[in-house]
Amino acid sequence: MDRTRAMQHFYRAANADPARILQQTVCYDRSRSLTVSVAWGYSVQVFKGNVLLPDLLAVQKTFVPWKRGRNVTDVYMFDTKHYPRDECKRAALFFLKNISSRDGKTETTYNRQPSRKCSPDLIPMKNIHVIKVTSAQRHLVPGKALRRQCCDIVPSSSDNKMDVNIRKCEDDELIAMHS
Repeated sequence: MDRTRAMQHFYRAANADPARILQQTVCYDRSRSLTVSVAWGYSVQVFKGNVLLPDLLAVQKTFVPWKRGRNVTDVYMFDTKHYPRDECKRAALFFLKNISSRDGKTETTYNRQPSRKCSPDLIPMKNIHVIKVTSAQRHLVPGKALRRQCCDIVPSSSDNKMDVNIRKCEDDELIAMHS
């Protein structure tokens, strides 16, 4: 889609649940050895294996410095992580398709980016085409910072769909891989 339609699409998510927009939530699926990162209202990435939370929080370096030359370094004011040139080594990527909001709940649907030219055994979750993310709407409280949310991968009614539920973290709950 063009830039105007992309911004309209993004603002539909922002209007549905403004306190949650672009909040990153991470789930670990122990049974399938997957890491799921939800950038609410934008995209979902599914990584093969367990990826540490600090590694997920760094910005993917999909850009280069404006100036080029011998004296230019890749030093930024924020943490960056390597973005693999080989498509087969990247996470499976799902982009926001639909959003609905009612009764204090928001449901977003993310569709898989078109298939890559990789061997099937290298594609994480090759049979998953849709990820549905459900969450209670968040409310902004002046003077209070929003806390990171927790999430669960819940059983799905279909083999080609993954369901994720974002929720408030319990007391003393850590977002971590469980062994």
